[in-house]
Amino acid sequence: MADLLPLVSFFINSSASIQLSPIQSELSLIWHAYCRDNYKISISSFVDQVSRINEITKGCFWKDLDSINSECALEYINIDKLVDLEEFLKVEDDNDPNRTNSLMDIDQTSPLPSYSAEDFFHMLNKPMNPPLNALEILITKPTARKELTISKMKVKWPKRQFAEVCRNNSHVHTLSNIFGNGGDQISKLRGKVSSTIYQCTLKNVHYLPIITNYTDISLGDCSYLDTCHRMKTCRYLHYYTLNASQCDDVKNDNLSKKFYLDCIANEYTLGDCLLEYKRAVLPPQWISCDVRQIPFSILGKFAVIISDPAWDIHMSLPYGTCKDVELLSLPMNELQDEGIILLWVTGRSIETGRKALTSWGYTISDEIIWVKLNQLRRTIVTGRTGHWLNHSKEHLLVGVKGGNLPWLNRLVDSSIVVSSTRETSRKPDEIYQIVERIVGKHARKLELFGRDHNIRPGWFTIGNQVSGVSIYEEEVRIKYEEYKKLTDRKKRL
Repeated sequence: MADLLPLVSFFINSSASIQLSPIQSELSLIWHAYCRDNYKISISSFVDQVSRINEITKGCFWKDLDSINSECALEYINIDKLVDLEEFLKVEDDNDPNRTNSLMDIDQTSPLPSYSAEDFFHMLNKPMNPPLNALEILITKPTARKELTISKMKVKWPKRQFAEVCRNNSHVHTLSNIFGNGGDQISKLRGKVSSTIYQCTLKNVHYLPIITNYTDISLGDCSYLDTCHRMKTCRYLHYYTLNASQCDDVKNDNLSKKFYLDCIANEYTLGDCLLEYKRAVLPPQWISCDVRQIPFSILGKFAVIISDPAWDIHMSLPYGTCKDVELLSLPMNELQDEGIILLWVTGRSIETGRKALTSWGYTISDEIIWVKLNQLRRTIVTGRTGHWLNHSKEHLLVGVKGGNLPWLNRLVDSSIVVSSTRETSRKPDEIYQIVERIVGKHARKLELFGRDHNIRPGWFTIGNQVSGVSIYEEEVRIKYEEYKKLTDRKKRL
């Protein structure tokens, strides 16, 4: 039966494709696909082998079929029986001292070995390590939609080059003498250093120590590094970051142009109609206001909402906070009928955040963790938050409203973001990229409790820490102007 092994393996590996269009389980078309994979066999021999496999396994293709010919079609494919038969054939083939070097060299006309169907099923009762269930492989295999979505994301989103940190102390010492305590002098770097150091600055990140009159090197690095509030007078050691991308010899414009051309040429438009695919993203929009006071109805509906409330964590903070009851009473139903919401929560407010999402009508479906890194790309061990332990991460709860939404791109990104900290309360930019990959760049997106650094194309940002008002959408602008006239009239009365 060793001559059946190639065909059995073929059925196991191709079971999904041969049951779909255009083959649709027809034996003649399956034979063409089998021969295409370099298995040279006549149609009659192929039909005979299929019949023998069905007989040995007692019906892995048909239950009751008197005669089999090339015009027949398989009723089904029992993967479990085929996997058992493959395991048996491999064991017998390994024990055969006269076996050929290749299964392709087996003489198709040679008489069958003396193994009967009874021998085969007797062999199945012997203890052995079964292979991974083929059905499990089929179920866990990514769908065509998922693979197409990931391919589309790879084309539409540029790859971010990861720059290694230079560990050569001589390079750091040389660059420190040139840059001093920082400053933009990179354009003057060529000719002042060796070609080795210059090429290193193009590819790697360098952390250059900042030495001032107050610095005591023996104290070591400052725990807060570039987030230190007293950097000018701090006695600990701080660093200036010389990024590889800052060198003007890196042609970022050419890279951006190439990426733009790739986007125009790609054919991965699943989920995008032609007009949507060619349409430009809306300009940034924002309103400076108290989120607790502005009527949400003037803003319209959104596909995604990001909210970074100023939770009252019972600590001294450089900004005002909101009471839990104020946040829970926000009329979020006026902003969204269906879609997702991402809610930043602190350690103390995790349960309050979950309660808020539930009360607003959302189902908590996931959670994103932001692991914080300091300037030197090390995990933060000394922070300014936390009552008992230093908080080195933040939580972003993900809620869904509207059930199983078909227009969301699932299973594209990871639930963990590892990124450096910046200004107080500033979250990583990677979150916006994750959101846009989930809902699309042209979906309406809102950020509550935003700041100036949150303003970006395609997003509507509101909060009392943004500057001024800028509204591009005509309907929203008219409603906002009517709201302002009404509030001004009330103030005069």
